This record gives sequence, C-alpha cells and structure tokens, in this order.
Amino acid sequence: MTTVDPDLGRLTDQQLVAAATSLKHVFIEASPGSGKTTVAAQRFGAQRYGPSLSVGASADDRSVTAVSFTRSATRELLRRVRQTWGPAALRWPHRIVTLDTLVYDLLIHLLAVRRLRWPGGHVQLDVHDSWRILAEQSWMRTEVSLQLRGADVAVVRRTARRGAVRVSPRDFETAVAAGKCTHEEVRQVLTQALGRQGVIDTIVERLAATTRALIVDEVFDANDLDIAVVELAARAGVVLTVIGDPWQALYGFRGANPDAVPGLVKRTGSTRLPLTQSFRWRSGEQALLADTLRAGSGATLPSISHGGCDEVDVVLACWWKHLWEVGPHVLPMAYQSARGNPPEAAATLLLNHLTRSVFGEDATYLTDALSTLRITDQDAPRQLEGALQAVLDTLAVPGKPALNTAYTALVAAVQTVSPRSFPAARGNYTGRLDMLRSRLAYTRRLIPGMTVHQAKGREWERVGARLTDAERRHLLGGLSHDNEVHRQLYVACTRARLRTVSV
Repeated sequence: MTTVDPDLGRLTDQQLVAAATSLKHVFIEASPGSGKTTVAAQRFGAQRYGPSLSVGASADDRSVTAVSFTRSATRELLRRVRQTWGPAALRWPHRIVTLDTLVYDLLIHLLAVRRLRWPGGHVQLDVHDSWRILAEQSWMRTEVSLQLRGADVAVVRRTARRGAVRVSPRDFETAVAAGKCTHEEVRQVLTQALGRQGVIDTIVERLAATTRALIVDEVFDANDLDIAVVELAARAGVVLTVIGDPWQALYGFRGANPDAVPGLVKRTGSTRLPLTQSFRWRSGEQALLADTLRAGSGATLPSISHGGCDEVDVVLACWWKHLWEVGPHVLPMAYQSARGNPPEAAATLLLNHLTRSVFGEDATYLTDALSTLRITDQDAPRQLEGALQAVLDTLAVPGKPALNTAYTALVAAVQTVSPRSFPAARGNYTGRLDMLRSRLAYTRRLIPGMTVHQAKGREWERVGARLTDAERRHLLGGLSHDNEVHRQLYVACTRARLRTVSV
C-alpha cells in the first residue's frame, strides 16, 4: 500500500521540490522559519518509500539514514517523521541518529574487519559523552590521548604547556583497555584512520553496502571529520541531502567548520535548492528586520526598559553572564557553560529545580551536572525535590550565614545520590546560590534567559535581546554570515514571530 501524507497539500512549491526531487545530491539552503524540519521529514519519507535510485536494482533493502548533530534535533526530526509517515518508516535498517552514532558505527566496522585494533582486542566499545563519569579529574599538565601506530590504537601521554583540569592518565588507560571511552576518542581515532587509503576504501565499501540515502541536517555545524564522512557517502553512491543555513552556524568553538560546506557542495556536485519563504514572521516589523539583516544592512533594535520586559517571552544573549546581569526578572537556564566541578554541578541541580517549577523546563546543563556528580539515575532530581525546595527556602533568608547554611544543605542533599566529595563553603561556591536570591524575591513573572546556542531552532512571539555596546555596533554596521559573532546576533534577532527588542 502506498503511504500518502495528508499534509502534502500544505507544502509550498519550494518545499515540494526539495522534498521530492530525484536529483541524487542536493543542498537545501533553508532560511529561518522556512520549514526545514518539515522538508527533512518529507525527504526522509520520499527516500524511504520511493523507488530505489540504484541503477538496475529491483529492490533495495539498504537504509535511509538521517543524522543531526544534537540529540534534541535528532529527537525532533524523529518525532516529525513518525508523525508524518508512521512508525513503520523507522523500521530497521532505516534510522534517525546523531552523527556521532554514524561515526561510531564506521569505527566499529573498521575494528570488526581488523583494519584497526583497539587495546584489549575490543570490537565493541562503551562510549560516553564525558570522562566525568568514567575517571577522576584533577589539575595537571599531563594529558592523554589515542594515537594510531600502524593498525594499533595506542594511549599516549604528553606534557602540555599549561596546566588544566584533566582526566587521570591511569584511569584513562584503564578505561580504554576495558573498551570504554568518549565520543571524542572515537572521532580522534577515525580522523587519524582517514589518512590511509585502505581505510577510506573500506568505509566507502561499507557505506555503499549499507546505506541507500543519507540526510544531513544542520550541515553548517559539521567539522572536518563530519564533512569527510559525508563526502565518502557521496563517493559510495549514496543519495545525499544536506540541509542548513550559513547564517545559523554557531558551533565554531566546538570545531565546526561552516566554511568547508561550500567545498563539499561543489565536490559532490550537489544542486542548491533554496527555501526562502518563512512561515515564522507574523508582523511586517519582524519580516523587515530579518530581511534587513540577511541583506547585510544595518539595523537598530527598539529598546524597552526593565518594566517593559513583561512584553517578552524570553531574553537571549551571546553569553550566560550577560543574562544574569539583566535583572532579577530574568532567570537564566544555566550559570555558565558546564565546568565539571561538583559545587557547580550541585548548584545546577538547584537551578534545575527552580526552572522546572517556574517554566516546566530542565536547566540547560542538567545532563552534564548529573555526569559530573556520577549520578546515573535520571530520576534523581525528582527524588531530591523536597530537599532542594528546602534549600531555596533557606536562601530566602538574607545574610551570609543563611547562604552558607544553604550550601551545606545542598551538599548534604546531593550526597544522598552522589559519591562525590565537596569542598567547604567558599565565596566562589556560594556565589551561585546568591544569584538565585533576587529571583526568589521577585514577585512578578520571571522570564527565561538563554544563550543563542540554546535558542537555535526555537521560536517565540516576542524576544528580548541583551546586547553589549560592541554587539549593537555590529548590528548597526550590518552583519555577514562569514563572522561567527554576526551569526549569533542573526540567530538572536530571528527567533521572534512578532517582535525583537533590546533589553
């Protein structure tokens, strides 16, 4: 029976062409609000249920695979495909996974066919997001990594020029020998392996044998290894769809290389299919702002005072510290990027209790905090709700003694579910709790605050942007997608449906 999506009639001509094209290699350039995820889901179904594009194949049981770079983006695409095409669309071998999963699968294949050898002879690995849950970390200059020596994966040590909090070399070696590592080591090894023609040939053969079509969402978040894997898929004859927007590439600090995407598009002979019609803008003011920014023309956001902040649904900034400086009416979803120390992780659990109570959302780095505290039970924050609320009640009392008492109570609560030890109360530890005091005392509606990295892919009716003087000058002078700071400002200014203001 042919599967037909009842929503096909709602798609624009651009969306229909992008989703259903028979071109083998395409680049879908999607501006904000243009239905990128909708098109990705439709493209998945078209490849899943359409006739095979393999020449001479009467039936093709290879996978249609879609990948993205974050679990949240992957979950959203998976949800949309299941909603649009039904659960059978994701029946094995068809799948929607993170690109880390695809990279891992390729490394495991190289181990299975003995192109590479892992310490201890492992051909399956236990891969984690972070070393925080696997090993002790402390301040040191010795750093450890994996290096290929012939076909063997070896642990190497080196003395770094500067000290930093790093994983224990002994724990690292023990974990690797037991087949445990993080995604970083998987990528490290595969990157080195791709310098060998024999490995490249093996991966191309593997992709040709297992994958019919590959859809890469948010391709401008790709790093050099990701680009190389995608290009090998094209070389293997896989039907390739890459989707993204050069104006929304934000992850240069993680190694993303958006400048490499045009080269990928050219080398794979991909045809550019633009999605230019936005369904997000619900006011002429916001549509004009978006067009102005994308044209590289200067813009100034209207300003509102503290008292007018009730008009916005969220406040965005490039840095967490700027959100905490806005005022007591804004409750940021994190203190800062996760640093991996127990006091910060415990404070994040407390912040998470407050954000869930006020907004119904987890704090941004909750998962990192649980890993740092070596808490494997994901329900632990719920179990601690009573104790965490008692800590907030203590914080409502003014003065330093209450602050120290709150820290001690927080540590005691967390240690009922965490094996980690904690230092005594000090200003740099209790300071995070003190930041919550003014929010607890605020009697009107609290507004969530988040960085543009967390806001990417989301939208609200009205958005407040916290801009520095330098960022205002950038906006006034016109933005370029070649500049990462400019891209952050562009994303911040294109999340609103109705209006974006400066706060």
